[in-house]
Formats: sequence, C-alpha cells, structure tokens
Amino acid sequence: MTNSEGNLKFTLFKVLNALKHFYSFKELEERLGVSAQILWRYVSLRSVPERVTAERLLQRIEDEKLIDEAFERAIRDSEEPWQVLSSPGIMELAELKVISTLKGDKVNIVITGSDGYSTAFGAILADALHARLCVASRSPHSRHLIVKSYKVSQDYYDTLIFPRECIQRRGRALLVSVDGDKASQISALIDVANMRQVSIAGVLAIFGSESKIRDLVKSKTGSDAKVLVLAKYCEGQEDLCSEVKKSRQES
Repeated sequence: MTNSEGNLKFTLFKVLNALKHFYSFKELEERLGVSAQILWRYVSLRSVPERVTAERLLQRIEDEKLIDEAFERAIRDSEEPWQVLSSPGIMELAELKVISTLKGDKVNIVITGSDGYSTAFGAILADALHARLCVASRSPHSRHLIVKSYKVSQDYYDTLIFPRECIQRRGRALLVSVDGDKASQISALIDVANMRQVSIAGVLAIFGSESKIRDLVKSKTGSDAKVLVLAKYCEGQEDLCSEVKKSRQES
C-alpha cells in the first residue's frame, strides 16, 4: 500500500468497517479517543477524515493492537474452525495484515491448497496484490500439469494438482493454507513452487506456529520468508484456544 492521501482514507474505512464486527462504537471511542458518532460517520461515509486524521487513527489502531485482538476474540468466541473463518470482517482484516506484512515485496502469484477457505483467502489476497491466483485442484482443465502427492497420515495421501502454466516460472509467491500445523501440505506447496523456480515471499496460515512454518520454509528453500499466522494466540494460551484445537484434531 502507498501512503497517498486517498489510500490512507480508504484503508481507514476498510479497517473501521471490519473492526465494527468485533467492537462496539463505544469501545472504539474509548480505545481511539474519537467519539463514537464521528467513527460511525466515517464507516457510513457520511464524512471523510482529513489525511492527518486518517494517518493518526491508523497508527492508533496499530498501537492498540485492535486487529490482533479482533482475531483473538474470533477464536475465543468460536468452537470450530469454520466459525473463526466465517466471522464477518475476518477476511478483510487478514487482507490488511498480509498487505502490511508484505509491504514492498512484489508478489505476482498466490498459491493455495484446494480447500474452500484457503481458496477464498487466496482469491481476496490475489486481488489485493494484483497477483495471479493458482488453486490446487483434483481435476484441473489443462494438458500440462504439476502433480505433487504428500502424506497426510499413516494411511492417507493427498494430491495437489496445478495447471503448469498458472505458476509462472521464477515468479514470487505467497502460499496460503488454513492449518499451518499440517506441515505436510505447506511442505508440498513449497515443493510445487520449487518445481517452477518460484521464490516464496511469504506464507499465510490461519492456525499454526509462525516459528515452525518459518523454519520449514528455511529448511526447504534456504531462504527466509515472511510468515503470518492469524490464530497464533493458541501458542502458549491453551485455555483460549482449547476448543478450537480440539475441534481441529477431531476433524
């Protein structure tokens, strides 16, 4: 994202519009030091803040860690992964976090697993990054394929299939996976990128350990990548995420 005046104002609108699903305007008033009525007017586009005001509010939102806390609230209030992922505002906040994390990096490919939520996140991020979206499929319509099988459990293997022409050789990619704890899928996505000599700018996972994913990318590519795990709060906070983790283990 650039720091142009119009972009700052639009970013503030998107952030506030997403945060309203997790905080009341009264809560935002207390945290941001701006009246609830004015914040409501910004969200409803009844008025537009000055550039300096938009910049100050965005910095305040970052300082108060409101976006991180919103993810935490989504996890705390959910018993199953789909409830976290389908929460209104979650995808918008994830998009903003990824754009901020990858600031200055020219990603031109977004590569995802075949599950619905990875695909949905990937589509949103590909649009925001102006990048090509490459989704794994079990039956792609292409004569030239990239096929990668990986072990899910002791008795089960899964397969990622991509049209070869979708993953541009020597591109720069963002990998998207729902469950970062399932290292086998992320490892397979990395292998697919390596087949096309694609460098990995970053990895987005909904659940998992940032440090473990970062180490995995480093071990398989020899390079560092930016890693963003939305539900990283589960690390060291079992009481907060116990129900979500239990549900994931049973699924």
